[in-house]
Amino acid sequence: MLDLSKLNENQRKAVTIGDGPVIVVAGAGTGKTKVLTTRIAYLIENNLFSPDSILAITFTNKAANEMKERVNVLVKNTKLSWIGTYHSICLRILKEDIECMNRKNNFGIIDDEDQMSLIKEIYKQFKINKEICTTIKPKKALQLIEMIKFQNIDINNFVEFTGFMKSVHLYTSEEARATKLIYTEYQRKLIINNLLDFNDLLIYTNKLLSINENIRNKWQNRFSYILVDEFQDTNEIQFNILKMLINKKNKNIFVVGDPDQSIYKWRGAYEWIFKDFREEYPEAKLIVLDTNYRSTKNILNGSNKLISNNFDRIKKNLITNNEQGELINYFCAESQEDEGRFITQKIIELIKNGAKYSDIAILYRSNYLSRFCEDSLIINNIPYKIFGGIRFYQRKEIKDLIAYLKLMIGQDEVSLKRIINIPTRGIGETTINKIDDYSVGSGLCFFDCLKLQNQDWNWKQCNKFYQTIINLREQIKNKSVSDVLKTIIETINYDEYLKSLDLEDKIENVNELVNSIKTMESSNELTIESYLDQISLYTDGSEQSILKENFVSLMTVHVAKGLEFPIVFLVGFSNNIFPPAKSLDYQEERKIAYVAMTRARHQLYITCSNGYSYTGSMGPSMFLKEIGYDNMKKIEQEFKSISTADLDWYNSKKQHINFSNMYEEKNINFNIGDVISHIAFGKGVVTNVEKEYLTVAFKAPYGIKILMKNHKSIKRIKN
Repeated sequence: MLDLSKLNENQRKAVTIGDGPVIVVAGAGTGKTKVLTTRIAYLIENNLFSPDSILAITFTNKAANEMKERVNVLVKNTKLSWIGTYHSICLRILKEDIECMNRKNNFGIIDDEDQMSLIKEIYKQFKINKEICTTIKPKKALQLIEMIKFQNIDINNFVEFTGFMKSVHLYTSEEARATKLIYTEYQRKLIINNLLDFNDLLIYTNKLLSINENIRNKWQNRFSYILVDEFQDTNEIQFNILKMLINKKNKNIFVVGDPDQSIYKWRGAYEWIFKDFREEYPEAKLIVLDTNYRSTKNILNGSNKLISNNFDRIKKNLITNNEQGELINYFCAESQEDEGRFITQKIIELIKNGAKYSDIAILYRSNYLSRFCEDSLIINNIPYKIFGGIRFYQRKEIKDLIAYLKLMIGQDEVSLKRIINIPTRGIGETTINKIDDYSVGSGLCFFDCLKLQNQDWNWKQCNKFYQTIINLREQIKNKSVSDVLKTIIETINYDEYLKSLDLEDKIENVNELVNSIKTMESSNELTIESYLDQISLYTDGSEQSILKENFVSLMTVHVAKGLEFPIVFLVGFSNNIFPPAKSLDYQEERKIAYVAMTRARHQLYITCSNGYSYTGSMGPSMFLKEIGYDNMKKIEQEFKSISTADLDWYNSKKQHINFSNMYEEKNINFNIGDVISHIAFGKGVVTNVEKEYLTVAFKAPYGIKILMKNHKSIKRIKN
């Protein structure tokens, strides 16, 4: 027998409600999944509907599996055969009935990677880049194919197709010809290989149910009751399919979601889905779940106040019986680096006071904002893991440019081979292998082999690349490191290279790299050598290990949706970042901030910076005023510059070391041959002393490092 005593009044109402359309608006942390699974169990236990006649739609396979497990706990030995994502449900429908559309039901599904390979094959086959069109890249072509399919554009109808091309700002006859050719050939190859792409699963199902009344009636009679999770993430074609699956006699459709957490418009979610649902089913009963079991009162007060600024929404105000809790903590730093150091210092303080690393999440609007957080976490040996993104210094574009920097001061063969064909210059694997063989046989280093002429490899292109590096080395003399990097980027047209690969979003990371170097230069005398040494901790194998199940989690707000953490840092909460400078949809941005804030259970820190590089003038986000300063505690004077701060450090064995500040007050006279101990690199031998710098040779994997000689991380063992 189901125990409903632990449900609140509105939860119980949702679980036990009668037939017909129902909307459950479930705010963050209000027990949405509990209500959904208990509703299914209630329908089965009371013999209202058989498990085979219940369809439950989720947005991830993980959510579907969790729902099955939870229902099975509530009603033993219950097999729910129709729980899944829209795509998985459509796949099963098509496997039964796609033959009605003259397609074989043993079709396969082509994944994203194979789609791109197929498109590139078409480009090569028809020489599209060179002879037909140079403006539409493969990634763009796939986007156009998706739009043509979803909008049901007839590419053979001149007026319709021309109107579509203009709507996507492609006007030339070459672009129209290329689009039509790519689309036609792509579809032909899918058909002859009996393949569907993921979009086809929705599109074919929509067409099948639209044009074939018998099939539509069959599926409507198959399902007596339909439930939809995360309804706010539904797109228009999914909603159309859903409406055609609903049994017309009883209209048993039960949708659960939160319009205030609709943050996926950029990937197709229909913004007005709740409004349209109510227009389609005006008799629908509305239940609002507004009792939050996750966050403190103060966190909810700020979150409610922020989202209340959005108009035309289903009104709700989250309440909780949880404790009042701390006010939302707010800190505005002078720079990114100070923001990162503040976050790290707070984390260390929280750990001292009994928190675990796994209690803490750092959330940001865009992936490139992880950089200043990572820098500080690494320096302080704090274990962390990035979800849904790649560590800043491990991103391809960052590693490419660091490799170029290394070539400005040496002939690092690993770096050389990494970028010898970046940007593309016709030096392929065959040429590299031949140069390798020649280098071994002749004793010449790989770099010097590049200037050889009349060889049986692509020597002309190798000569050009060799000369590019030599010329760059001349151009960068007496330039700052940031100017060196900018010179490299301009000389090799790296931004254009990224654009040519349809990777314009990576330019943000490139700009962030330049900005981070500028920041270092503002407080230190920086050379290419000292810069590379400083970031070696971030890029080489000495990067801190991630402790299993105990690390700080870093992720974008979009990745964090559906998760919760005792302590949340919402970082980069600055103008031009949150909301982004290019965004005009403040309602969407407000929802993203709302989702971020409601991930926090006990403590919420919102941080920003007055100085963020290329995004323009900074300062606190416009949303801070909307959250309400009466809901926040502004932290001032608590965090000092790193040169005077009381910082905590950890050695490589995770043993705690406390320094009153980073540097010794008195200068220590080191000599060549001194043996020193470093908290991260261990024992090393001083090989050179120059002004305030030491050159130290450490054991593998650390190698040669240039260090500040009065830094407190260094101790002399003997001289």
